[in-house]
Amino acid sequence: MIPSSHKQRISITVDSQLLESIDRLTDNRSQVVEAALRLWYQQQIEEQLRQSYQQQTPQQQQFDGDWSELAQTELEEINSEPQPNE
Repeated sequence: MIPSSHKQRISITVDSQLLESIDRLTDNRSQVVEAALRLWYQQQIEEQLRQSYQQQTPQQQQFDGDWSELAQTELEEINSEPQPNE
């Protein structure tokens, strides 16, 4: 998700005690709500990935694991090579 400088105004209903607690910690409610929404979104994506992975056959999981190991090894080799300006 790419951060956008374009913001949209929304209206939400929140438990009053929760809001009081948040107000004691910050004066920027919008920033708190946006951070909470980003966290929620990330958790939803992770759960979808987890469910998708759990539905794979053992062979598919092995294939993914093998590719993951190969990619990690290749990245480590690339990162260990001297850079042109070093």
